[in-house]
Amino acid sequence: MMGSRQLEYFRAVARELHFTRAAETLRIAQPALSQQIRKLEHQLGLTLFERNNHRVRLTPAGAALLEHAERILADIAAVEEEMRAWTEGTRGRIRLGGARGLTARLARLLAAFSAEFPAVVVELREMNTEEMVAGLRGGRLDAATVVRLPPQEEGQRLDSLPLGEEPLVLITAPSAPMADRYRVPVASLDGIDLISYPRGSVIREIVLSALADAGATANIRFETREYSTARAMASVGLAAAVVPRSVAEEPGQPIGVVRLDPEPTWAPSLAWPAGRRPAPALTAFIEFVAHHPELASVGQ
Repeated sequence: MMGSRQLEYFRAVARELHFTRAAETLRIAQPALSQQIRKLEHQLGLTLFERNNHRVRLTPAGAALLEHAERILADIAAVEEEMRAWTEGTRGRIRLGGARGLTARLARLLAAFSAEFPAVVVELREMNTEEMVAGLRGGRLDAATVVRLPPQEEGQRLDSLPLGEEPLVLITAPSAPMADRYRVPVASLDGIDLISYPRGSVIREIVLSALADAGATANIRFETREYSTARAMASVGLAAAVVPRSVAEEPGQPIGVVRLDPEPTWAPSLAWPAGRRPAPALTAFIEFVAHHPELASVGQ
C-alpha cells in the first residue's frame, strides 16, 4: 500500500524531473530517494520515470499518478490544517490563483483579509484561466479567480462565488482617430492592429468571439500576458487593445478609452474544488470575500 511519504518523494521527482534536485528539496540523500522510487515502481508493477544520462521524464502512468498524488497530498495538508485550527484558531496557507485584471482589487482584499486573519498565509500566483483550472483540478491551487468556469466534469467539479461583471473597453493612443469617440461598433475594429493575450486567456477568447460575431477579423500584431504591457504599447500607438474597464482606469501611460457596441463583458468568479470540505483557512477566505464584495468584485 502506498504511503504519503512515498507520494511526497514521487511528487518531488515529478516536479523537478531531476533526482539530485528533488533530493535536495526533500533534504534526503539522492541514493535513498532513487531507492524509494524504485521500490514504488516495483510495488506498482509500473515504470513511472524514463531515465537516461541526459534527462528524466514522466511516463504516461507517472503523469496519471502525479495528478492523484497532488490531490491526495493537498487533502492531507487540509486535514492537518483543520486539526490545528481546532486548537490554534484559524491559520494555515491558501494557494490563490489570480486573474490579472483583478490584481489591484485582490491586493486590497488580501490586505484586509490578512489584517483580520494574520495567521493565514496567502500565496498569490497570477495566471490565466486555463492555468488556474488546471491548478485547481491538480491540487496545486486551493482557490482561484477564474474568468470562466469550465464544464463541470464528474470528480472535477468546482464551487464558485460570483465576483460581479464588468465591460471590456478599447484602449488606444490619445492621438488615435478613435480616441475622441465615446463608443464605437465592434465591427469597426475589422483589420486594425490589436494587442492580444496568449492562448488559454479567456479575455482573448471573449474579444475574438465578439469580433467574429460582428464580422470583424482580428489583426493580432502583438501578444502579451500583461495588461501593463498592452497599455504601454497602445499609449504610443503601436496597436490598440481590449482590456477590462477597471484596468483602463488605473493610473499609467496616457490612453484613449472607448466603449464598444455591443459591449463585451467579463465576469470572474472565486472558484475552489467541490466535493471536499475546504480547510478552515480557505473557508474563512471564502466567507470574507462573500461578506466584503466591495473589495473584490469587478464593476463596483
